[in-house]
Amino acid sequence: MVETTIITIGHLLQQTRKQQHLTQKEICTGICSQAMLSSIEHDKYSPNVELVVALCKRLGLGLENLSLAQNYAIANSANINRKLAALCNNHQYAELLTFLRSSTTIAAITTAEQTQTYYYYLGIAEFQVSKQRERAQSYLKLALAEHKSNSIPSVLDRLCLATLAFLISEDSTRQTALYQQALAVLEQTAYAPNLNILYYLRAFSAYQNLHYSNCTRQLITGIDFITAHDSHYMLANSYYLLAQAAQKLDNINQKTEAEQRATIFQELFDEKIFTKF
Repeated sequence: MVETTIITIGHLLQQTRKQQHLTQKEICTGICSQAMLSSIEHDKYSPNVELVVALCKRLGLGLENLSLAQNYAIANSANINRKLAALCNNHQYAELLTFLRSSTTIAAITTAEQTQTYYYYLGIAEFQVSKQRERAQSYLKLALAEHKSNSIPSVLDRLCLATLAFLISEDSTRQTALYQQALAVLEQTAYAPNLNILYYLRAFSAYQNLHYSNCTRQLITGIDFITAHDSHYMLANSYYLLAQAAQKLDNINQKTEAEQRATIFQELFDEKIFTKF
């Protein structure tokens, strides 16, 4: 297994600044003190979202269709969280991106958990709207920077890792490492339906890379995981993708059975199936 180091916000800012051959003074002028920037870069100070947004803009980090089973809170405001959930559930990504970039939304974020959630959704919205993978990846890295070192990954940590892996399609070694990290010691994380999507994303990546046998293995493992937890979230999508992989492998029996099950779960639970491969 390839080891993957989770990047901190400070490391990401420092790395980008040095790549651009800029001094701390050039970056922090008009935003914060040089001492504060130094503390941020050395992980001695945890900046709020507004400060990170300003620094990222200065560095040009780009701060400018599956649904989760349950959305996460990005603020203490019930209205903001309801708005977020509505936009996500309706796949209104352009509106979501505008909503997330608004000063009102940013000002409402107060905790590390909310900060991580904010960057996760920002990464998803950015990719869906602009299709710019690098920009979306930078947001997901900022989300992962909120992970507490030496702690078991949370459900959201795992979602960030798997989504980042999905976006890094051009580097199979890095992609595999991130998926492995997303699924590592999964039994030590309290079960939540959102975990069901991890296996699907990994299988979808395998399908896109023409690795249909691996896609099938990941889906079968994922289906076993879902049913073992008496869940149904992602079953229809998993069986649909399994049918597509079986067709590529000329496994007609598995294709037919998977299609039938996908239809059953879609009708039973009204699950929207992603069909754009």
